[in-house]
Amino acid sequence: MEKLLITESEASKLLSVSTQTLRNDRSSSRGCRYVKILKRGRKRGSIRYRMSDIMEYIEKNTIKLEG
Repeated sequence: MEKLLITESEASKLLSVSTQTLRNDRSSSRGCRYVKILKRGRKRGSIRYRMSDIMEYIEKNTIKLEG
């Protein structure tokens, strides 16, 4: 069964960028959509990415050549 949510590290490998790039993109409201999972009573949460959002991001950023 394919995982629906992947870690920041896994997403960075799929997108061929560093985890710091993903963090920078999140803080400036750019890049791929993500999920923030909060635990009760905490302000900081775990960041996860949906595989479908990763694939959509790749598709939207694919340059299509005409020829």
